[in-house]
Amino acid sequence: MSRSLNPLEGSAEPHNGDAGSARAHSTRVDSAETDSTRAGSTDATLPNRTEPKPTEAGRLARSRQIFQQFLRFGIVGFSGFFVNQVVFILSKKLGGHWSIDDLDVMFNLFGTQWNVRWYHLFSVIAFLVANVWNFFLNRQWTFRGHTKQAWWIQLPRFMAVGIFGLLITLVVSTLVVHHGSPLALPEDVFDNSTGLRTRSYWGNFLGVVFSMPANFLFNKLWTFSTKKGKAK
Repeated sequence: MSRSLNPLEGSAEPHNGDAGSARAHSTRVDSAETDSTRAGSTDATLPNRTEPKPTEAGRLARSRQIFQQFLRFGIVGFSGFFVNQVVFILSKKLGGHWSIDDLDVMFNLFGTQWNVRWYHLFSVIAFLVANVWNFFLNRQWTFRGHTKQAWWIQLPRFMAVGIFGLLITLVVSTLVVHHGSPLALPEDVFDNSTGLRTRSYWGNFLGVVFSMPANFLFNKLWTFSTKKGKAK
């Protein structure tokens, strides 16, 4: 006997193909939502790498800070110059006890026309003492807002920059002291009769003045540069 089929019952159960299609569609929707959620979560956790553009006020504040640092560097440099001159004068006086004239030749440079004179040595001694003095003052005051490294790391850098400044000092000093230089100080005025008329004193002074801007620039950008992410 044939069984009668209820049309309503027949439509209540989906075919196997329709059920598989529905499940596949549901899986794709869930997968898309999951990918979207993950993408949103990843975007939320990514750091914002866009650097803010400097404003006019920010640039002005930065310029003011650099000027203040240069002013403090100049004050420290002036105190260091005082130390430098005192050590230079003491070295010259001490050499005088051994009948050493600061303009006398110490030794010749490899058979050339150039000589190293005693005032060059006095300048080196004065440089070493004054540079150590300047280093600790600049570290504690001029660049006090910068994140500091250990002093034994910064001191060799400071001395390396100072050697560059010393070379400038020696060149300028030689140009104004040596009688054969076109920039030599007039010997009828600077005749070494008094302290203020001593050529080597003025040569050392002018050399230090000319080297100061270069010293400031290299010390700011290298010796006392700010190290981000490191504790003081």
